[in-house]
Amino acid sequence: HDTTMKIVFTLLFGVASLTASPTTYHGYKLLSVKPRTHEEAQIVQHIVSSWLLDQWSWAKTPGAGVDVLVPPRLVHRFRNTLGRRHIPVTIKINDVQTLIEQQVTNHKRSHTLPRKFDHTDYHELDEIYSILDGSVADFPALLSVYSAGETYEGRDIRVVKVSTGGSKPVIWIDCGIHACEWISTATCQYFLDQLTAGYGNDSQVTTLLDSYDFHIMPCTNPDGYVYTWTVDRLWRKNRVPNILCHGVDCNRNFDSDFGGAGSSNNPCSDYYSGESAFSERESQAVRGSIEALPDVRMYFSLHSYAQLWLTSYGYTEQLPANYDEQYRVAGVSVRALEAVHGTKYNYGSLANVVYLAAGSSVDWVYDSAKVQYTYVIEVRDEGDYGFLLPPEQILPTAEETWAGIIAGINAI
Repeated sequence: HDTTMKIVFTLLFGVASLTASPTTYHGYKLLSVKPRTHEEAQIVQHIVSSWLLDQWSWAKTPGAGVDVLVPPRLVHRFRNTLGRRHIPVTIKINDVQTLIEQQVTNHKRSHTLPRKFDHTDYHELDEIYSILDGSVADFPALLSVYSAGETYEGRDIRVVKVSTGGSKPVIWIDCGIHACEWISTATCQYFLDQLTAGYGNDSQVTTLLDSYDFHIMPCTNPDGYVYTWTVDRLWRKNRVPNILCHGVDCNRNFDSDFGGAGSSNNPCSDYYSGESAFSERESQAVRGSIEALPDVRMYFSLHSYAQLWLTSYGYTEQLPANYDEQYRVAGVSVRALEAVHGTKYNYGSLANVVYLAAGSSVDWVYDSAKVQYTYVIEVRDEGDYGFLLPPEQILPTAEETWAGIIAGINAI
């Protein structure tokens, strides 16, 4: 009976998703709360969880801001409840929908699909894949594209291999495992542009590609990414139908303390880990690709937002065996990044700097794939725009992040 009901619900909700009307965020505000003590932090967490609010950022230390998305019907109550306890609350984004509409209406969609990189705007998935095809055509000796798998909705999960030939150690970079983090996907495209345009013209890039192959997955979660363009700009998960809701958080689906702290077994949660480790095609695609590569030297997974350069572990506050070395290299990366535009980053282990996050890719890559340098990069910003970073910040974000990655590679 349970199986039959599950199939019925899956079919019903699967059909509903095809005709879903766009989600709007009129009157939603992004509020920054600054609990000053551990007790105040617990109060804030209780309100956020019991009111089913969407938390955009976390703070490990008292006094740091916690960003919370609050619907219009709860804004007054939320501010009053915290005000009575003298917990500071400020407005970061006054109307979230206004910001979303600015991005979408300003998007320069042309009649023909682009074939060249453009870092002044965000791009829809078909545009990204068309640009990749154009780049392969322009640089056939340097670039090739392979499919790491197919999503639930039938889209390719593409990886671009950048290689001058021969067998070399690999630098792996994946972006956009969380659909709403558009700046992550845009930054990956910049990396590809730098590698192709720079080889033979830029001594630093030429030396890199003479020493390493790069495998770059610019959009790890294509179904979710398309959904952020068509239905819900703030969607995080993939689009696999569950009994009552859609989607699994693919970065809680890896076999690294699967189902542990920082994940959820509630299918409607943004942090739903799925029915089992590697149940999702996106996490399978990352696993399969990395396992097929004989010598991965460094692993980078790009996310937003928070301005952090993070090492394993996410599932425990204990540190990996080579933490001192990973921390040293992270420091080199962050100093190089900050030198570009002055953007300030913190660095350290994921669980100690941000929060516990079981089932993440970075921990599986370190523990199971035995890659010794594994990093999560949370790029701009610190919450002024959050997941809605304006297009004019794509280029500076990408420039500084690339500088950090190059410095890190050169430091090992």
